[in-house]
Formats: sequence, structure tokens, C-alpha cells
Amino acid sequence: MNTEASIHQNPRPGTAARTNLRHLFLKSARGAALSALIAVGASSHAVAADDTPVDGGTIVAGIDPAAIATLNTQLTSLTSSLVMADVWADGLMTYDRDGKRIPRLAESWEISPDGLTYTFKIRSGVKWSDGKPFGADDVVFTLMNFGKYNTYLTKLMPLIAGAEAPDPTTFVVKLKQPMTATLDLFDKEVFPLMPKHIYEGTDLLTNPANRAPVGLGPFKFVSWDTGRAITFERNPYYWEKPKPHVDSVIFALIPDAQQAINALSRGEIDWVRLEPVKVPVAQAAAKGGKFQVIEIKTNAPERAVVDFNMRKEPMKDLKVRQALFEAIDRERVAKDAYQGLANIAVNAIPVQFRNLHDPSIDYNKLYPYDPKKAGALLDEAGYPLKDGKRFSIELTYIAKAPFDSVAKVVQSQWTAIGVDVKLVGLDPQIWIDKVYKKHDYDASVISLTGRTNPVLGIDRSYLCNDGDVPFANPTGYCNKDLDKLIAEAAAAPLDKQKALYSKYAAIVARDLNEITLTNARAFEAVSTMLKNVDAQFNVAFNTHPNWQEVWIPKDQQK
Repeated sequence: MNTEASIHQNPRPGTAARTNLRHLFLKSARGAALSALIAVGASSHAVAADDTPVDGGTIVAGIDPAAIATLNTQLTSLTSSLVMADVWADGLMTYDRDGKRIPRLAESWEISPDGLTYTFKIRSGVKWSDGKPFGADDVVFTLMNFGKYNTYLTKLMPLIAGAEAPDPTTFVVKLKQPMTATLDLFDKEVFPLMPKHIYEGTDLLTNPANRAPVGLGPFKFVSWDTGRAITFERNPYYWEKPKPHVDSVIFALIPDAQQAINALSRGEIDWVRLEPVKVPVAQAAAKGGKFQVIEIKTNAPERAVVDFNMRKEPMKDLKVRQALFEAIDRERVAKDAYQGLANIAVNAIPVQFRNLHDPSIDYNKLYPYDPKKAGALLDEAGYPLKDGKRFSIELTYIAKAPFDSVAKVVQSQWTAIGVDVKLVGLDPQIWIDKVYKKHDYDASVISLTGRTNPVLGIDRSYLCNDGDVPFANPTGYCNKDLDKLIAEAAAAPLDKQKALYSKYAAIVARDLNEITLTNARAFEAVSTMLKNVDAQFNVAFNTHPNWQEVWIPKDQQK
């Protein structure tokens, strides 16, 4: 993790000096110049009245550098990497601003009547950012080689009977049994395409292209200046011409959320994903006119969860898990960790999945905040108070917002019922190794994205899992009956799914390998000088921009 980047709040010199330094930065595309730019500020401009797109200019986006070890989002679902993948990568399909599927590298697709065969017509004449031709064999290679590492494909991969490219413009995948949400698994974020000619015959996990990617997106990778910036420039081989409109996108690595807001206020950066705790601060700062705060209306917000390691005592005991759930005031989690910008979770299936969610399975009724009852359950489980303490555990989390705030609330409330809780805040990569690879933890806090369907973002928390894929069930919980139900729900026609997901939610509520605390709302901040942001920000599922649509008026380009 690189955390040495910082934004210095020095007095602002004259406009000429600011403009010259910005010009130096854009010309060199080096992170060292970013430090100089950010140190002195940048000039502001009025928004152009003409709505006709023009080319030119550079977007500087603020990004959290924590744990960015790879840019290949087949290997990670880290938010920062996902944001940058929208710049350099592409996929078979995506969604428009209303949440409707639209083609990308697949021009069209057909599903066989039995729901077992998906045939995609692949766009011809497309080239990778290194100029090599792209074809259907790249899609087959991506699925069959990277799928086992992709946290969102944990449900799909066991169902694949085969995949083939009978010709360069046809990709066919065959399933062993139907899965209604299969198309959602080929979304460009979930399934970014990887170049066969770069990865074939290599160790996928250590290939240098994971940090210097070759892709199909609107921009190509240029440089990674550790701790400072990651730079992308216009991809000359991009298939969707005349896009992109801007010349380059530079991700400034800014570890501090307040520093990012300060940089937005001074016009030094153009976009940042906001931590919930900083949304009120950003909304106040946005009154200065340099940027706007936008709520992203996602289908399924991020779920703040606590995973229990059921391989160990005392977490093996259901009464202990029930007690720990009832000891948490989730309203306080929403207030303290999310500034009230989160909804209390009702059950494992988020309420945003309106056609699948059964409100009768209600954590607020099943496990209401009740410290007295929680203490009684621990007594029954054989953990009475002795000298003011019942047992000791570690609560592990990534040492940054909002996880640290969630963990502190949970610690204080578990301590109140006599549980000695040691907080263990870690670097993200060390936390991933500890929780998902070594399973060396008692309880762990994280937030998980629900995405467009339970198959992508929810199932992975409850399916039996003997592997070590990050963000897939680390608890040791394995219920074969639930696995069968998950498969049945995924394969059922849309009008039959709700009853199955109701049973699913009931089993999870009974077994509690993982408890869902809140569903967080999502917010971003974007410079008011950028045009056509509505094409990217008012979206149903994608919570970050694809910059090829955005443009900068000529009088604001530097």
C-alpha cells in the first residue's frame, strides 16, 4: 500500500504560476509534477455554454491508493481498481443510465430456449491498446483462465459445461443448468476482457500486465508513479470513435479523504468517490461552485457486514453469534459510521432487490438490539461473566473509513455485554491474507457490494467455499442444502424467484455465518467544469464513471 502521497495546503500564488505548473504536469504526465500542481492550486473557469462535445484536456481524478497491488479486476474487486478499470478495460455489455443492458464488445446475444447456451456476436475489427487484434478467443481465454480468481464468478464457474469460439466473432458458453442472472455476469465491470496474447503461457497472478494493463477501453496505460499518480492517455485503437473526448485521465493517489475534498474545492482534481462520513463536509464545500455532490442510485448499495470465523470457538456456537448480533445497535452504526447515509439491513437479500426481497424476514424483529437478552444468550452458551469478562476475541478490519468506525461501534457494544474485544486494524492486503487466505481471525468487518443480482454480490457470502478468493465466504460455513437452494433460485424464472429467495434469507437468518448491519448509500463529487457527466453518473448499477463520454470546454482546457 502506498500512503506517502499528500496534498499540501500552501498559500496560493498567482494565476500564471498555477497555470504553468498545471501545464507542466499534463505535459509530463508524471506524479512528481502532481505534487507541485496540488501544492499550489489550479485556476478556476466558467462553464461553457455550448453543449457540442470538443476534444482535448485532462481529467484528474482522486483515488484512494490503499492496497492497490493490481489493476486487473479479474483478480481484485477493490473499489479503486474497479474505478480505474473503467478507463482501460471493456467487456461484452454494460448498462445505460436507466439500468438497461447495452452492447459493448458483444454486438448482440442469444439465449437458447432451455437457458443453457449463450451465444454472443463479437464486434469485429477491434484492437487491443497495443494494436493487436481482439477476437472471440480472447473472451474464451478470459473466462476459462481468470474465472476461478474472480470473486463475482464464484457461482458461475461450477456451472460452465464449456466455452468456445467457433469463429473470431462468435463466443459461446454452455451451462450445466440454467442461471437466470447469467447475462449480469458478463457486465464489463464484473467481467473485463483480458488479452490472450499477453497472458497465455504465463503465471496469471504475476504477469506484469496486471500493473501495466493492455485493454480495450478508451484510454491506455502510460505510467504508475508509486505513491503519486497513475496515468492513462487516449487509446489510439479504441473501437468507439470519436470517443474519448479528453486526451488523458490521471488518477492522483490521495490517501486522505479531507485532502481530496480540499483539492476539489480548489479545482485541483475533478472527481472523487466520497466516504460516507465526508458527504456532509463535501456538500457544504460544494456551495463554492467548483464541484457538485451526486448520489449514485445503485441497485444494491454496499452492505456493511461482520463475518464470524466458525472454525473457532466461540464463534462455532450459534447462540454466541445470535448474542453478538443482538448486542449491536445498527442505528448507531448507520449514524456514527455513515453519518445517517445508510439504511438498516432487513435480511440477507437487500431491499433494493424489490422483486426478490421478503420483508417478513426481518432482522429488526428476529434480532432486535437487546443487550440484556444478548447477555442471557451468552450465559446459556456457557460464557458467564467472570471478573467482568466472558471471553476475548479479535475484531479485524481494514484500517480506514468506514470500516474503522463500524469496528469501533461494534467493539463498544460487545464490550458492554462483557466481551473483551481487541481491534485489529490492518493494511488492506494484510487483512485479505489474514481473513481470506489464512482464516486467522475471530470476527471481521467489511462492506460488500450487492451489485445487480444476488448471484453476483450476495451468494458469495454464503456458498460453501474451500478456496481463498477475496471477498468470498471466509467463515467456514457450509450448508449443502442452502447451496442447492441458491442454485435453484438462480435458475428459476423471474416470477418464481421471490419464494426461493425468501427461503434463502430465512436460512441465513437462522444460521448467521455473516450478519448484515447496513446498506450504505453511494456518493461522488465531480467538477462543474466537466460536461456530459449525466451519461456516466446517473446510472443504476455502475458507481463510477467511464470518462469516454465526458468532455471539457476549450476555454477550460489546460
